[in-house]
Amino acid sequence: RSREGMANRKAIEVTEPEVIDIPLLEECIIVTGGEKMAQESKFLPFKQVGWLKLSFKNIVRIENLVGFTGLEKLQLDNNHIRRIENLDHLTNLTWLDLSFNQISEIQGLDQLTKLTDLCLTHNQIKKLEGISTLQDLEIFSCANNEISLTEELQTLRIFPKLRVVNFQNNPVCKDPEYQPVLLAFLKHLKYLDFRLVDDDKVASAKEQYFSDLQQLMIDDAQEAQVKKREQEIAATNKLYQQANMPGVEMLFKTMQAEDMEGEKLKLFPEFQDPLDDFADDFKDAWESFKVNMLDLYHKKQDEKNKFGRNYYGAIEAVDQKSKKMISDHKLLKKRTKQKLEQTCGVSPDERKELLAELRGRTDELKQHLLELEMFQVEQYEDLIMQFEDKFGSIRSKTLDEARVFFEKMRDMQNVYFEKIQERARDLLTKYAAGEVLNLADEAQQVLADKDAFMTGVVTGSHEFKISKIDGKDEEIGKRENANYTETVDKILAEEKERSRTRTDDVLAMVEFMHREIDLSLIHI
Repeated sequence: RSREGMANRKAIEVTEPEVIDIPLLEECIIVTGGEKMAQESKFLPFKQVGWLKLSFKNIVRIENLVGFTGLEKLQLDNNHIRRIENLDHLTNLTWLDLSFNQISEIQGLDQLTKLTDLCLTHNQIKKLEGISTLQDLEIFSCANNEISLTEELQTLRIFPKLRVVNFQNNPVCKDPEYQPVLLAFLKHLKYLDFRLVDDDKVASAKEQYFSDLQQLMIDDAQEAQVKKREQEIAATNKLYQQANMPGVEMLFKTMQAEDMEGEKLKLFPEFQDPLDDFADDFKDAWESFKVNMLDLYHKKQDEKNKFGRNYYGAIEAVDQKSKKMISDHKLLKKRTKQKLEQTCGVSPDERKELLAELRGRTDELKQHLLELEMFQVEQYEDLIMQFEDKFGSIRSKTLDEARVFFEKMRDMQNVYFEKIQERARDLLTKYAAGEVLNLADEAQQVLADKDAFMTGVVTGSHEFKISKIDGKDEEIGKRENANYTETVDKILAEEKERSRTRTDDVLAMVEFMHREIDLSLIHI
């Protein structure tokens, strides 16, 4: 293909650069399934196209592929492309060919996480970068580029499914460690530079890099532990967010970290014991609060699931009744049509009577369907009201739980404040009497101004922490009420839309049936 590609390249270099437009795209759609399918490819909606072949088109820029959301194979080889771009939306791509271009940097592929086959041969690439998200990659061709370091090749070990690689005619191939590195570090490698991997060479390479591989195993295990812990923390934080207590677990630490005046209290060991007591009390209060809030959250979820089962179950039951009515009416229409098609024994007046009866039965069907819908609307309203009551009751309990918790926090902060005040006064008395020795300069400056210390530091710290508690209390209350309103409003809006759509469907169906009857009358 290389010789053919170079020949074609010489042919297209003398032509004007091609812009990817609709006529070109329609020309390059590939449809399997025979000649008939190929003829119909021009009329295929772009979102249904699975394969696009833009090879040898003198293209200089990747663009105008917005509609091809279902694309799985994309060939852009043998063009003059310098930059990989405008591909982020092609998230279903499994095969991408960008060989024989002028690309110097791998980029713009982060979102193409379904790629299994990536071909970048015959470009000007110096570094293996911009592909770390392609965890499904199985085949990677990067021959005839400018890769020169074996360290670049080691980065490929992050791809768990990579089994075929090709780096022929890169400067790195001259390095005696080229093959051993790939054989040692790519544990699923089956083909290297179009040759089946030799098991003996693999064993030899792994022995050569034994210590490096051992260290990598250790690093991988540690990294996996860190990643697992991060995932657990993320899952916990997500759950706390859903249960409407984000940031509460860290509220005590947040208060200490953001309390600029309170930082000065850390200069004195006298204040550490009250702080430790506060921390212990907060931990106990948090554990109780967490358990209760999670229990209430699960009750809310159960209530929503129960409502969903009842609501959609009722809709399904009504749909079955409606379908039975419509099915019976269709049978009546069929029998009426059979009578009307009889050429003898049925007079024009009798035909009109048959159609009049059908019209009457059609109007009856309309009335019954609309009455059924009205009846069901009342039932749905009752279901929604019951849900509002039960869901609202859980909301009230949640608000009460939060109120009690934050009242406890205020009490704990007040107790802590009283202890700090008492110890601060004692400290100032001793300092004035010269009984406090070996103080750092900063600590002496803090105590030198008694009023500033008691008002600015001690009281200021207390007021700041109370404001943080009040802020979190208000935040959770607002969010709980907003979540309740949003949940109920969404249910009401969906029910309103369902009822409107159902009514419109009935009226449209009956109108169509009336038109059929009118057409039949014309032909009598």
